[in-house]
Amino acid sequence: MKLPSILPLQPSDTAPDGLLPGGSPLSALRGRPVVLAFAPDDWNPGHAHQSALFAQLLQEFGEEIAFVDTAAEGWHSLDWRGTLAGQFGVSGQRALFLLDEQGLIRWSAVVEAGTTIRAGQVLAALETLKAPAAAAPTVPAEAAGGVSRRTFVTALLATVALLLLPGTDMAAATPAPADASDAPAAPADTVPVTLRINGKTHRLQLEPRVALLDALRENLHLTGTKKGCDHGQCGACTVHLDGQSALSCLRLAVMSQGQEITTIEGLATGDTLHPMQTAFVKHDAFQCGYCTPGQIMAATALLQDKQQRSAVEIREAMSGNLCRCAAYPNIIAAIEDAQRA
Repeated sequence: MKLPSILPLQPSDTAPDGLLPGGSPLSALRGRPVVLAFAPDDWNPGHAHQSALFAQLLQEFGEEIAFVDTAAEGWHSLDWRGTLAGQFGVSGQRALFLLDEQGLIRWSAVVEAGTTIRAGQVLAALETLKAPAAAAPTVPAEAAGGVSRRTFVTALLATVALLLLPGTDMAAATPAPADASDAPAAPADTVPVTLRINGKTHRLQLEPRVALLDALRENLHLTGTKKGCDHGQCGACTVHLDGQSALSCLRLAVMSQGQEITTIEGLATGDTLHPMQTAFVKHDAFQCGYCTPGQIMAATALLQDKQQRSAVEIREAMSGNLCRCAAYPNIIAAIEDAQRA
């Protein structure tokens, strides 16, 4: 199967200054990012389901939903058989071009007739813009890589539009290398699953029945989360979902999409232990250590509300996390210490 050409272009490539449907030159749009969408009349990027997917991708790439209206201003849906399409060399083809604020082509996607669009390849192209543009909010509007946050969000909107053009293969949502034209198909009976774990996005192909615990341990090799009873009774598999304690053995991985997942590996900051981890070390709150990750994750979630609890209240709240070595007095002492800190 011949796949679409999706190649980020060099900043020196300037878009031809053709005329838009209203008669104004393309150069009149300088100063803001622009998406030129050459497509047949039956394609409408304003459909509600397309907006919903755009919002989902915004969340995945760490952007704010408030950027949606700003990015939408740069949309220009054009006749794929018109003069401007010919100037861009895509007459009769479905295509997207992203122009930055200077009128330079940042990346493009051209889909030839009869070609199936693979979502993963489009997302892989978007990754080339992601690194400099999706940096911390403290960076200037124009990042070091020359791509502004607004340009990046506009590119994201363009990506969603391309994913939803007629002929899109939405099952291929895992990004592939740009040259992987003969990439193997996803295993049978699996679905694409995107998980946000410890601040990073992971795209997997999983059977719908796979528990979050097994995805963490077997697919992502985050083995700090332990499998104990596998029935939600011991607490060894405790993780955080959006800051709240959760038993990963009782939750399907597909149900955890769109949530911020934190495991014991993501609790520390660099080489600096979390205060709860430090307290467990200080009070020797473990023996064999198998239950310790779950104990720490449950205790950390418990103290999120900043309330001062008595030892009795802490013991009651932690009763779902079992310690076969019976190190409970030390565990309670560690939590009390972290609470005071």
